[in-house]
Amino acid sequence: MKDNNSIDLIITVIITVAATIIIVALAFLFYYYAIKSSSIAKTELTSDAIVNSIASASSSTPDTSNFTKIISFKAPDTLPETVEVGKCWTNSISQPYREDAFRCMIESSIYDPCFTTNKEGFVFCQMNPLKEDSFLIKLTESLPKLEIPAEKQDNWAWFIKLKDGTYCSPFTGTRMFVGEDIAYYGCNSATKGETVVLIGDLKAGDIWTADKATLVKSGQTWTTKSLENVEIDSVWQ
Repeated sequence: MKDNNSIDLIITVIITVAATIIIVALAFLFYYYAIKSSSIAKTELTSDAIVNSIASASSSTPDTSNFTKIISFKAPDTLPETVEVGKCWTNSISQPYREDAFRCMIESSIYDPCFTTNKEGFVFCQMNPLKEDSFLIKLTESLPKLEIPAEKQDNWAWFIKLKDGTYCSPFTGTRMFVGEDIAYYGCNSATKGETVVLIGDLKAGDIWTADKATLVKSGQTWTTKSLENVEIDSVWQ
């Protein structure tokens, strides 16, 4: 009996120790996975917070894609190979506020504005900066001394591209009147028999605007077909 009781006691102790070990192991595993799940959740929350923060920052960044582009034009470092011979005799009328812009002539044709270059004795001419037809004028006379207006007009441009793709440049001769208003800029027109002009000064801002008039000729008189305020895509100054 004594031997049996000893055996039973030993078995009981073994079972108790094993059960204790199992309980401790299960408790440890439960604690481990609980901590790990919490860490993963925190990591995911942090990642989401970062993504949301970046998205928020992106949405608060001002969108400048619709702003009018102001281009400070200058002659390129690599000059065109086409060279004509001529002279520049006075200020540019298209761009009267710059000391490097001139009104030039090749035989009887006038080009305005043409700009000084890094090559002495040559000026660079490109009447439409949207096209590649630029050239140099080799000067037969020295450049004249310019008389720059004392007050600079910041809302002036020597070339303009409207949002609708129309491009315009200043009149350098006789300016048209639309009613009592002066048309300072003439524009390209796709419709035969119509003349497109910009009336008055350009309105500067984040998005520049202008008053665009479409004119048709009736006999010897121009009449206004349409008048609208339009947005400007780019100005060259």
